[in-house]
Amino acid sequence: MYDDAAISKTHFKWTLIAGIGDFLDAGMLAGTGITLLAIGTLLHFTTIEDGLPALITLLGAAFGALFFGRLGDKFGRKYIYQIDMILYGVSAILLAITGIFLSRIFNIIWAMIFYALVGIAVGADVPTSWSLISEYSPKNYRGRLMSITTIMWYVGVLVELAVAILLYNTGMVLFRTIWIMLGVIAFISWILRRSLTESPRFDIMKGNKNDLERSAKMLHININSGKKEKLRIRSYKELFKKYGYFMLLAWFLYLMWGIPASTYGEFFPYIFSSIHIVSIRDTYAFEAIYFGSAIVPGLLIFYYLSDKIGRVPLYLTSAVMSALSFFLLIYPPFLKNVYVLLTSFLLFGIGQGLGVWPTTRLLSIEHFPTSLRNSGQGFVWFTMRFEAGIFGLFTPLIVSIGIVYIGWIAGTFFALAFIVVTLLYIFKPEYVKTERKSLEETSIDAPEEL
Repeated sequence: MYDDAAISKTHFKWTLIAGIGDFLDAGMLAGTGITLLAIGTLLHFTTIEDGLPALITLLGAAFGALFFGRLGDKFGRKYIYQIDMILYGVSAILLAITGIFLSRIFNIIWAMIFYALVGIAVGADVPTSWSLISEYSPKNYRGRLMSITTIMWYVGVLVELAVAILLYNTGMVLFRTIWIMLGVIAFISWILRRSLTESPRFDIMKGNKNDLERSAKMLHININSGKKEKLRIRSYKELFKKYGYFMLLAWFLYLMWGIPASTYGEFFPYIFSSIHIVSIRDTYAFEAIYFGSAIVPGLLIFYYLSDKIGRVPLYLTSAVMSALSFFLLIYPPFLKNVYVLLTSFLLFGIGQGLGVWPTTRLLSIEHFPTSLRNSGQGFVWFTMRFEAGIFGLFTPLIVSIGIVYIGWIAGTFFALAFIVVTLLYIFKPEYVKTERKSLEETSIDAPEEL
């Protein structure tokens, strides 16, 4: 029914609206990094305190995903949509006015509370958005529609970087502009999402006939023809007992990508301004090149090929490029060469847009059944963002010792990812070859006839 449907304008419209969550996730990560120097100067952060915004936002996202992931499976994807964007919008705008009134200590405390709430909202939203998109996507176009969420993420960063380049020397004006902008976009997202329907698979599972008929009508699908199906409601413990190996795979892929990407997302200006070969404004331009380069392969290659030739060839090519990009940083003289740095940024940008990030997203949703899809992603997101948050706390310290160590760590992660995915492709292809299969096939959640 939904799996074999033709792709329509409605699919794209819903994906763009749901994908605003990725835009705001990128906004949180990049906004934290872009504005770190401003808030750090205002509140006189120490080296350890420089890592606090990254730690707090990522921990907020971790616990938000863990808690709201389960609620999304119990009460529906739209239930989460009624809460998370309001929380994001209010918290971002309150964060924007940090430093206007209170003493340094109280400003730090309140800023960290608002960073945490923004993170919680992101953790609630993004796994839920991916569940919703995957559950109405036709099986032959799931990679295509999910790639749009990746592109929305990069667009979010580029919009912020454009603002940063325009306001690069304005300190807290930049800080307040970025966070107010994100807050307003969150409120707009909340309004737009009121037009979305519930996930059709969730409606099938819960027996919500009226909602199912509404979504079918909007997607031009006849739900009265063909085999009728019902989906089992599984207990939370089955997530670990039956789907434990899939959880382990998703956790591994997220860890290999998440720490390098979060480090660049939240610390790019901090890292590369520390080597003093370009201005702060040029650092923002370099970051725009890095993130912008990821959009082209996402649009022109993964978008068209992930559902045809499959995820693995794109992932392996991407992992090699990403590993090389970081290994370029382990030779100290290269850190003084602008052209080598640009090559490194382009390799990682093009590489992750080509396969690593969109494939990681897909494999985190395709192996869980409908009744555990949000929960599974929520748990994996919890581990990934928790680990990235801890790493983020110590990133300024690592940078102060030497950027080469960032290169060694991230390069090794992508090399390991290449090895593991290659072995799975050879010996356990069902773990990584998910193209052109229904979610029930990839999650071993075969529907039962009524």
